[in-house]
Amino acid sequence: MGAHDENLSPEKAGEIIGKDLADKVAELSIRLYQAGADYAATRGIILADTKFEFGLLDGQLILIDEVLTPDSSRFWPADLHRPGATPPSFDKQPVRDYLDGLDWDKKPPPPPLPHEVVVATSRRYVDAYERITGRSFADWPGARRPAEAQ
Repeated sequence: MGAHDENLSPEKAGEIIGKDLADKVAELSIRLYQAGADYAATRGIILADTKFEFGLLDGQLILIDEVLTPDSSRFWPADLHRPGATPPSFDKQPVRDYLDGLDWDKKPPPPPLPHEVVVATSRRYVDAYERITGRSFADWPGARRPAEAQ
């Protein structure tokens, strides 16, 4: 509880929540991933990995939290993919790289991010949004381009 995400084997998940429910989560996860990967492919993007978070509400399995976003997924531009190499991704890697380079104990609160890290990350998110949706981010009310981020 309250810790980092933890990868679980299907067997371990079955031990924790029961085999039937774990099987249902696995089936839904694969269907969601496949739908997301298929759509992303039509936009020139590889959905390299993702995570889904599920919960129970009144005994019913529900999908919760963010789904198929740059915070929960790793998107790669298909035109830059080469077997054996990791292409740049549309995610928060600039934040990870910056924080990993600090002498920080990883305990809250995190140190403030420099402007250039915020801008670099914002640009990736905007690029992913525009490629995936086919819409301009600038069309969102009040939206600012990453270079304008303060």
